[in-house]
Amino acid sequence: MKCTKCHHGKLSRTKRIGLLEDNLLPLFGYFPWICSTCKQRVLLKNRGERRRVSRDEDPTPSAHPQKNGLHQVQ
Repeated sequence: MKCTKCHHGKLSRTKRIGLLEDNLLPLFGYFPWICSTCKQRVLLKNRGERRRVSRDEDPTPSAHPQKNGLHQVQ
């Protein structure tokens, strides 16, 4: 995303500051962003890309006690 003020810098999410940003603006779906060039803070409805933790297809051997030679007592 490009900066809405200078139209050159790249926007990145920043920490919410103050009572207004912490309590009121989230109710309306606004998120704080900061420009990498002009350092101007802007509030946009765009949340940005969500980062997800990818899990391995094959879980660790300790997750399956039967596969690593350990047996459960019944």
